[in-house]
Amino acid sequence: MERRKYALGNNIRGYELGLISTVFVVAFTGAIILPFYVYLFGAGVFWEFVGIIICMAFVWNFESYRLMRYARRHKNILSLPSYFKYRFGDSKEYLRIVASSEIVILTMVIMSLMIKELGIILYAVFGLDTTFTTFLVCFSIALYLGLSGFDSIARTALFKAVFLLAVIIIISIFAFKTMGIHTLIQNMMAMDVTGSVSDYMNVLYHNGKLLVPEDYISLIFMGLLTSGIPFLLSVFFSANDSSKINVGKFVMIIYLFIFFAAAAIMGVISRGYLYPEKLTGSLSIYIARFFKCLSQNGNMGVALGYLYILMIVLAMVITFEGSLHVVVTIIYDDIIRAGRLVRIRKSREKLYIIVITFIISIICYVVGECLNFISINLIVTFIGALGCAVAPTVLMSLRWRRMNKFGCIAGLISGLAAVPFFKYAAFFGDSDVRLSLSDLLGVNSVALSMLVSFLMIILVSLITPKPSQEVLDEYDDIKHRIVN
Repeated sequence: MERRKYALGNNIRGYELGLISTVFVVAFTGAIILPFYVYLFGAGVFWEFVGIIICMAFVWNFESYRLMRYARRHKNILSLPSYFKYRFGDSKEYLRIVASSEIVILTMVIMSLMIKELGIILYAVFGLDTTFTTFLVCFSIALYLGLSGFDSIARTALFKAVFLLAVIIIISIFAFKTMGIHTLIQNMMAMDVTGSVSDYMNVLYHNGKLLVPEDYISLIFMGLLTSGIPFLLSVFFSANDSSKINVGKFVMIIYLFIFFAAAAIMGVISRGYLYPEKLTGSLSIYIARFFKCLSQNGNMGVALGYLYILMIVLAMVITFEGSLHVVVTIIYDDIIRAGRLVRIRKSREKLYIIVITFIISIICYVVGECLNFISINLIVTFIGALGCAVAPTVLMSLRWRRMNKFGCIAGLISGLAAVPFFKYAAFFGDSDVRLSLSDLLGVNSVALSMLVSFLMIILVSLITPKPSQEVLDEYDDIKHRIVN
């Protein structure tokens, strides 16, 4: 069995390359979060997704080619920890251990939170037992990927992309035609919208208030977390020539704009469609109400209601399977094989990967069951910690020649620690009202955390020895497209 084909994917077409990463990004953020946030806060939240579009365009234009070239030169690069090892010539594997531990732990926590949230959603909609449904989903994903291989993610990318977009567009058209523009605006005005309906729908407003510069910074930086998604970045290791990246980039840009626009429209329509229900800050309740309203509009509405829930489940599954791909690849290739923990026989390689896949899925299920408090903010916090650790580190490693392995470790650790520090460490204010630095400055913790990570990478790299000449020469070769 060819390890690269099974664990990562091989011979991926250009459009598949573009859709794999894009569908992963839009699944949770676009199909689930965007409509809910637009419903709750107004169209101003779309600036966060403008940040995602900017970030995706930047990654595909300035990071994808160099990541591909490193993978072509070092055939063993299947994941970010492997890339860090070869980029900085870390023969002692310290960097690989730090990166592997951080990415695996954070990703598994995010997977656990996601699968728990899916159980809560299905309970709110159908009253299904969360323990049974989450176990069934985890087991089913592990069984499918274990038997078919992770390259099935590429083979099914087109179907997933078409299905998600089609469901959102059809539901939006159906809901709009059911109400009509007059009833839609009337219902929105009756929903206690802060300010006028035009304010709510204006992209310069967020939660009924005019956006100020700090809001733009916060919202756009939240979108830039996308550049720190390990799955998105590791996809480029499967590309074997720049033409596929060029095709994938074009597909990504077109699909991303269309999908986010459709999801935002659905969120706006849901504000009036869910009337007379009052606004809710609970994602599961929002989805349950949307399903209920659809199901009350004839046979077509019932069918669309079930399609809507199927879309939600698929979006969660896409996020889970992409994250599972990252964790399994790192554990098998960077920890077991690189660490020589187990003597691997090539004839049993597939069996090892299947076993790891099931073990990781069950661990995520158990961790999710142990979590009693779940919120979207908690999930976003962990995604923020991972993004702020990975995004600046990868970017600087590709764009700054002087960066060394010590700066890389500093970036990974500081980015991780900075998010909870800036978000929860309340040192300012009086004894009655304590504020964190993020609250005091009016920006979210992501902007400050990324800045800290960049500064720590630069500072630590400058006060520690320069990279070896061999590492510098390889960096120059990759930069100038000289790849053996």
